[in-house]
Amino acid sequence: MVDLTRRGVLTGAWRSAAPVVRPPWSGSETQFIELCTRCNACVESCETAIIQPGAGGYPVVDFKRGECTFCYACATACPEPIFLPKHSQPWDISISIGQNCLAYLSIECRRCQDSCEPEVISFRPSMAGIYQPKVETPGCTGCGACVAGCPVSAITVEHEHAQ
Repeated sequence: MVDLTRRGVLTGAWRSAAPVVRPPWSGSETQFIELCTRCNACVESCETAIIQPGAGGYPVVDFKRGECTFCYACATACPEPIFLPKHSQPWDISISIGQNCLAYLSIECRRCQDSCEPEVISFRPSMAGIYQPKVETPGCTGCGACVAGCPVSAITVEHEHAQ
């Protein structure tokens, strides 16, 4: 979401606005912003404390704090009709491993693989001798466990489809 407020334009925030991840099952960004009253009920109910107040007070998910357990407490706590049913897909996000990954720098590390419960991150042999990460994107739940576990913050979460 681009910050086009006067403050956002003057500080240059509109240029570097990174896509944000809203709580799971929160639907489209437009609907979320329209219906969210910023009451923080979802923030207070998050058992892993990954939902935090973001820009403008709207809740965002910060995977550097931990992972989503898909407990649905955020949706249950919300007094507004924002959240989708629990049986639907929680969100359309996947992970990406950046070039600052230790394995790409010839340093052995597999913390992301160790923390990945759906086991979609694996390491394959390479010509350099250090195994390289491979992500099976279709199996990724977007829980964020790998993000929190990465010692160099090489893993980012991205939306699979534009909202």
